[in-house]
Amino acid sequence: MQPQVLIVEDDPDVRGAMAEALHDEGFEVSMAINAVEALRVLAVLESACLVLLDWEIPRVDGRGLVDRLRQDERFAGTRVVVMTAEPGPLPPGAVGVLRKPVRLDALLEAARQHCPVRGAVRTPA
Repeated sequence: MQPQVLIVEDDPDVRGAMAEALHDEGFEVSMAINAVEALRVLAVLESACLVLLDWEIPRVDGRGLVDRLRQDERFAGTRVVVMTAEPGPLPPGAVGVLRKPVRLDALLEAARQHCPVRGAVRTPA
């Protein structure tokens, strides 16, 4: 089974482009448009190694989703990389930040760092 990545992004074009790029690199990709949907998707996935989280999603924002993940023991170890255009420090509960607009190479590097594809050969940078 390939590593599972969940993309939480409300822009369908961005979400689709990211999903395609990750899928082409060997990741299984699930998608959600908001925090409520993200929690529902995470509950049915066997295991997601990474959540790529748009910090400014509708309904419950990124901070709210991270808080809920950390309060639920099923998701306590789930790694979250925040995607935002806003400058600032690493949000609490996140393991990384991708600045928007997200560059393809940065997206793929974050995914590889937090959930290596089984059988993939890493080339030195």
